[in-house]
Amino acid sequence: MNLFKYVYAASIAMMLTAFIACGDDNSSSADDIISDLSPEIDITDSSSSGLPSSSTDNSSISSSGTNNNSVSSSNTDNNGTPSSSTGNSSASSSSSGNNSTISSSSDINSTSSSSSINGSEIAEGCIVKRDTTSWHLVDKDSIYRVYPLFCDGIQLAEIYNETDKNFPITADGQNCTLNDKLDGTVDVTCGTNTYTVNKPSAGGYTTSEPELVSCKETDLWCHNPIIDGTDKSPITQMTYKENEGFFFTSTGTHDLTDWEGICITYTSDTTVSIILDLGEAKNQELNNNLPQASLWSKAILPIEICIPWKSFRQPRWASPFILGQDAAKAVASFKINQPSEGNFKLIRIRTFRDIESYRSDCGDLWCAYAGEDQIYDTGCGEDERGLWKTMTDATSSLTWPEKLGHIFDPNSLLPVIESYASIAGTYTSGNGDNPYAKIGFTLDFDSEQNFDITQWGGICLSYKSTHDFFVELTPFNAANGQEIPRVLIPRSLQEKTIDLTWSSFNPADASAVNSINFVFSEPAGATGYFAFYTVGRAGTCTR
Repeated sequence: MNLFKYVYAASIAMMLTAFIACGDDNSSSADDIISDLSPEIDITDSSSSGLPSSSTDNSSISSSGTNNNSVSSSNTDNNGTPSSSTGNSSASSSSSGNNSTISSSSDINSTSSSSSINGSEIAEGCIVKRDTTSWHLVDKDSIYRVYPLFCDGIQLAEIYNETDKNFPITADGQNCTLNDKLDGTVDVTCGTNTYTVNKPSAGGYTTSEPELVSCKETDLWCHNPIIDGTDKSPITQMTYKENEGFFFTSTGTHDLTDWEGICITYTSDTTVSIILDLGEAKNQELNNNLPQASLWSKAILPIEICIPWKSFRQPRWASPFILGQDAAKAVASFKINQPSEGNFKLIRIRTFRDIESYRSDCGDLWCAYAGEDQIYDTGCGEDERGLWKTMTDATSSLTWPEKLGHIFDPNSLLPVIESYASIAGTYTSGNGDNPYAKIGFTLDFDSEQNFDITQWGGICLSYKSTHDFFVELTPFNAANGQEIPRVLIPRSLQEKTIDLTWSSFNPADASAVNSINFVFSEPAGATGYFAFYTVGRAGTCTR
């Protein structure tokens, strides 16, 4: 087992070395680049969101013109958030009393102050500057100069290049023309030189674990059929219309600056864009090139995506430009753009300012927020580490929101842990004599030994669950009819932290334990949702 750990550690080190040496140039520079930029013009963000990118994240740059140049585009957040850079979508909507429309018949690629040529967008009068204080470190021998790109006073991206000779920009900046080819790339023409730049992805998203949402009066709109059923009316400070959007009950535009952004809980099997409708006059002024953000397309379980205003961006680089935080000062409604064949279910809308802070308490055995799939410091066996395991009877099933496994363990729950900051999934009880689904962990990898953990004093855990479940202290190869120590845990739709002393188990015996399991056993056909956040010895989950 020690050999396995050494191989695992060495392999991870090699993978990290390869990533640093061969990875995208942009990934190592985001924090360095944006640290010198004014927040008034910064429309990028270096925070990690964990969301998959739907745009081509490719930093190889081509060039044309008299100088055979090679220039790189700095994706300053490079965090994998979904990008709506192509700008080829049009949104259809009704005004719902807000006197504004985004017409499905109007071409979202049409402009007035910018010209459109052969399916591309031309913006003139943009400026590329030399930033004398910012540099991009590629490796110990290569330092590239940064060139911020501005249009209408708004910074769109940064370009970087190794020498001024290959990218001759004066210290005061140079007027350039942009040709947005609507495929995620933009040609930047400065004088006789043209450089192709990749659009950076949107940034600043935050995600949460699956939401077993219990609606609150402070929510803007909320209805969770899993919990509320189909009969309960939704909370409605706003009006939601499927395939259209969500609307205010009053007409006109609204200053939403103090919301800080918007959080949306949903399930979906398709890419959905949320568009800021700014009212008919402003929409026309911007040629329907409205700030928008894309949601994660793969959300089997309810997930909440929180988007700050600055992460709403226009899909086309075309004048006139507007920042998301400026657009938020006058919003008429939020429009939804989704494929007609897609399946998008809205559960809750609330303001960004209402999201809870991330948890700081973690049990001493395992914590999802640490991004680990192993149980540490159990004090049992040679390795004193355990592994998460799952099991069902022949008729029941567990469904996970991510594909399980990694290079070392095809059944690892790590992809779920990393995406949802918890072990989260659903189970369906079968029609067997004793249907069950178990999620649990061993005390010493795959050891067949039982351990005495009486000295722990008990166990603590944080969880959500739509149904009651048991915590079992399972011995190795338990005999048929053997009484296994267990205790019933009540369901909780909000995250709940509990301490369980061994005396609460029946029988109260922790002297022969191989694994600890969370066991769901419901009537045939029942489906339940669960999320586990941390486990530890008694008293360590809250400090």
